Amino acid sequence: MADKIQLLPDTVANQIAAGEVVQRPSSVVKELLENAVDAQATHVSLIIKDAGSRLLQVVDNGIGMSHTDARMCWERHATSKIRKAEDLYAIKTFGFRGEALASIASVARVDMLSKMKDKEVASHIVIEGGHIKKHDFAAGPNGTNIAVKDLFYNIPARRNFLKSETVENKHIIEEFTRAALVHSSISYSFFNNDRLVMDLHATDAKSRLVDVFGRVKHAELLEVKEESPIVSITGFVGLPQLAKKNRGDQYLYVNDRYIKDHYLNHAIKAAYQQLIPNDMHPLYCLFLKVSPERLDVNVHPSKTEVKFEDEKALYAILMASIKKTLGALISIPSQQTIGNLNSLLPNSQPHFVPNTVPNPQYNPEQHVNKRFNPFGQDMPKPKSAYGWEKLIDPFNVSQNEVLNQDLSINVTKPAEESDLFAVKFNANTPIDSVFQFEDLLIAKAYGTLYLVNIFLARERIWYERYLKTLEKRNAATQQLLFPKTLVFSPADAELLEGIVPHIRSLGFDIAAFGNNSFIVNGLPADLPKGNEMRIIEGVLAVYKENQSKHNLTEQENIARSMAKNAAIMAPKVVQELEKSALLTSLFTCDFPKYCPFGRPVFVQLPRNEISQLFKI
Repeated sequence: MADKIQLLPDTVANQIAAGEVVQRPSSVVKELLENAVDAQATHVSLIIKDAGSRLLQVVDNGIGMSHTDARMCWERHATSKIRKAEDLYAIKTFGFRGEALASIASVARVDMLSKMKDKEVASHIVIEGGHIKKHDFAAGPNGTNIAVKDLFYNIPARRNFLKSETVENKHIIEEFTRAALVHSSISYSFFNNDRLVMDLHATDAKSRLVDVFGRVKHAELLEVKEESPIVSITGFVGLPQLAKKNRGDQYLYVNDRYIKDHYLNHAIKAAYQQLIPNDMHPLYCLFLKVSPERLDVNVHPSKTEVKFEDEKALYAILMASIKKTLGALISIPSQQTIGNLNSLLPNSQPHFVPNTVPNPQYNPEQHVNKRFNPFGQDMPKPKSAYGWEKLIDPFNVSQNEVLNQDLSINVTKPAEESDLFAVKFNANTPIDSVFQFEDLLIAKAYGTLYLVNIFLARERIWYERYLKTLEKRNAATQQLLFPKTLVFSPADAELLEGIVPHIRSLGFDIAAFGNNSFIVNGLPADLPKGNEMRIIEGVLAVYKENQSKHNLTEQENIARSMAKNAAIMAPKVVQELEKSALLTSLFTCDFPKYCPFGRPVFVQLPRNEISQLFKI
């Protein structure tokens, strides 16, 4: 019987390795930016075209490579960082395994020019699909210029699995931002389709955060600084009011390497307990320094996951250091501090707490009405602040009262459901009564009790409205008296520019103004004025969340994002006249029973099922 086992060719082995290392264009960006930092560059430029599928280019002014190194760096497992196995536990640089460049070269066309400062000429190398096509000398500046073209050109199946340009651009910007935040002493520039997206000059860590996050101010960032034998912690956390619904503005680094660690993220969130709601996430950018012997960075191909030796101790130190930083926000000033603050008041006039002098003649019983009988028949019934009477008999409202309040709803008893989405309501029978209990509307109709979740009902109603508006492009716009200029983070600005044509169809009058800013001249007619930034930021946050969790078209994503954000911003208490309108709109939706994400909007309790609960 013939032998079956044989060694794979290097090109095939590299393409298999590329499946782990090069998952998408942003993976290439990460590797090339890290190599530029390892090369001691002081300026790094990232240039992309067509979300990186056509071109990914990184230019640095680092130390460059010799003619031999320029060739060897593209070989698999060729590295200058490791000589023996023990070196894996003392790694202080980024790339070290020698797999990344070989994997990239196997699935793309690569053109590299690299020159050392003490050399007169540069080394020029061209690779296609892992095969060296050219290796000679050429003229060039100091540093390294690597252009990765036509990514996955020789693996069409992998190329077809790439997401839309908006999604891939988002991932590229994330990698660029991660590199820029941790290396504030390096100047960075980012060009997308020949347009300058970010131009970050060398500065201090706090100013770099302000530059990257956009509208965050210096005073809104609190410095964290802690030294211990286990870990050294530096960085910044945001004030509680900067917390958001999504986790976008959260960056954690260990030895200048960006990591994802849910355990340590939980420690940071726990430090904000009672300062922010449970569903909000704080802004932070923290840098941890840990001895290389106390962690393993070689547990994942992308090196975004690390294993700590003293994980529990690290958790406790991290949470305590952030709590100490946030403690300044809730500490009570001493009398001495108040005295010192007097000098800052106008005209330097001291302010004192007024003294209280007790009145010995005061008799607290002299105003008491001893004839008061709380059980008397003539006493007026006190008003309930919470309307508890409605809980006893919520549907004790006559049909005339409903009509007089203009709360009638022209809806009929629903037909039998043939499937999950077959709930339809047609005209004639009005809902007998409706009242609000916390986040629910409870309505009686057709001999059935309906428990409707207000948030999900609004989400379903607005989703269908926005989807139809996007299709018809006939939204009404209310113009602002004075245009608003809004500044976003580079990542959000890039995303917003990509979806501006769609949100204009919903009634937004908005246009890019340069430097990550936009001018808003008008809003959809059904949105309140004065909350332009909050509205658009909320839409972007939900849009990004949907991108990562659901496979949606841009129009459907925008409709869902607008609907969810509108539901979040809506008041919790539903006005009397709005209750009937809300139910009318819900029951006339195409699919009223489920929200856009598949959660049930309401449940039905028929009279016979209620009787069974009491065993009647």
